[in-house]
Amino acid sequence: MAKKTISMTLSTKSIQAAIKELEKYRDSLQAKCDLLVSRLAQIGQTVAIQHISESPLGNTITVRVDKAPQLMTSNAILIATGKTVTAEDREPFYTLLAVEFGAGIFYNSKENPKAPELGFGVGTYPGQIHAFEDGWYYWDDKTETWRYTHGIKATMPMYNAEQQIIQQYVKIAREVFGGK
Repeated sequence: MAKKTISMTLSTKSIQAAIKELEKYRDSLQAKCDLLVSRLAQIGQTVAIQHISESPLGNTITVRVDKAPQLMTSNAILIATGKTVTAEDREPFYTLLAVEFGAGIFYNSKENPKAPELGFGVGTYPGQIHAFEDGWYYWDDKTETWRYTHGIKATMPMYNAEQQIIQQYVKIAREVFGGK
């Protein structure tokens, strides 16, 4: 961030002018923090949407950014929401988790790096019995037929969004705050 110098003398008028300069600087700093957070959130949202669109389940997932500006702080949360599919005598199937962590070993020999930390990944779906097979059949209620699948490839939209934000934050901060 560029160096800011405020000079004053020991007079009431000079002190009042210095206070106004400090308040102006404080306000500009808050605006820059808001801009930094907004730009990083936009990068994350763009990357997440790109990776979601690579999945056949992508049309069941939405991504949004919630911003909550507060006094002297800025934050944004990248939120992805998927569809929950329920079937009798089965655990719910969450499309967002399938797209993030994958379903079936055929497409997912390399797991999402966050899988061990978060407890998700291939074979972790409750009651899953075919995860480590080449493929399996499932009943499609829409067409009322059995369909063969290899599962869902993990396109890792949220993980990739996080990684892109980590890679870009210094560059974006320098742009926003005017540093070298």
